[in-house]
Amino acid sequence: MYCQARAGILRKVCPTCADIIAVVEGSAGQVGWTELIDVFAAKGLTKADVDRVLDAEIDEAPTLRDRLTSRMANELMKGLGMPGRQSPEDVRRVRLGLAASCQGTWSPGEKPPGQA
Repeated sequence: MYCQARAGILRKVCPTCADIIAVVEGSAGQVGWTELIDVFAAKGLTKADVDRVLDAEIDEAPTLRDRLTSRMANELMKGLGMPGRQSPEDVRRVRLGLAASCQGTWSPGEKPPGQA
């Protein structure tokens, strides 16, 4: 499902992808990004493998990275005494909106279009 590798007859997810999913489900929200990277490294998972699984879009649903970002944002907000209401769908909408709006970017020192 995630990396398109053969998983076996009864499985939908290969062992590498299953390890990544288990780390995300077990650690997300309880550890920061740095600690999460350390957990991935300790399991021998490569950055390419992790990125491929975290960014896999299945049936136009939020990616694992969207879910992870949502969980971490909510934990941070709760820690600051605010209600955490960031859903994975909200993160996906923002991510897709940012990707669509990146066409109009400019470099530092340049003026935005329309400004002389």
